[in-house]
Amino acid sequence: MTGVERRIIGRVAIGAGVLALLALYFIFDPGRSALAPKCMFHAVTGWDCAGCGSQRMLHALLHGDLAGAWRANAFLLCVAPLVAVMAWAAMFRERWPRLYSRVNSLPVIIGMGAGILVWTVARNLV
Repeated sequence: MTGVERRIIGRVAIGAGVLALLALYFIFDPGRSALAPKCMFHAVTGWDCAGCGSQRMLHALLHGDLAGAWRANAFLLCVAPLVAVMAWAAMFRERWPRLYSRVNSLPVIIGMGAGILVWTVARNLV
């Protein structure tokens, strides 16, 4: 098996895994399911991290409930397109190296880190 074939199989496997995960989040409501992973940061501190509510946000978004997705995790809803572009660029970095280097540049990483920090502090103060 050549390297190209391995990469294609790997990408297909990742795509199938993502589709399976989306199907699970469409079917099962993480807010009501005991099987949904819980946030360890929240369990230990009682505070919401930047990712808290992301499973409920994804479930609401898959059902077309934009308001519910916003209530669950507004920050992640806003940065989801950037995260999707970053994931796409990582998968196809050989094909689009300039895109990969731009979305993984220091200003983008610092901006995302600052956004996560501000969101975590802000959501716990309100």
